[in-house]
Amino acid sequence: MTQQAVIHRTELPIDDRPHGIDLTGEILHTAVRRPGAVDVWYQPRPDSMEPMRRSFQIVGTGQPIPTHLGFDVIGSHRGTAISPDGQWVWHVLENWCPHPEVVETPRMEDPPDRAPGICQACRLHLIGDGEGFWVPR
Repeated sequence: MTQQAVIHRTELPIDDRPHGIDLTGEILHTAVRRPGAVDVWYQPRPDSMEPMRRSFQIVGTGQPIPTHLGFDVIGSHRGTAISPDGQWVWHVLENWCPHPEVVETPRMEDPPDRAPGICQACRLHLIGDGEGFWVPR
């Protein structure tokens, strides 16, 4: 039996940090429903597919773009959301940081190849993928 496609919604906090979402394709829609977050509608990956978390960050119009997001955001822009009162405009940008300097933050119960860490460049919380690479948590 094949799994039916669904659309999910999640909130990305407006907190100057990247956050991971397990997407199948592109972000379908963005909007602001409450202060402090941008809502993102997306199609999740089916259970039969390998997880592939991608990292996104909210940046406001007129705010400096974090260095790890690059100078030209055309390739990383995934959506724009305007607050209900029209006062604030937020942009969803995809994080392409290669996570070159990760500080591991293991706990005793973590398997050695799945320990958590934090990228020093983009401040994204990561976890080991079991194959020597890091993926967003």
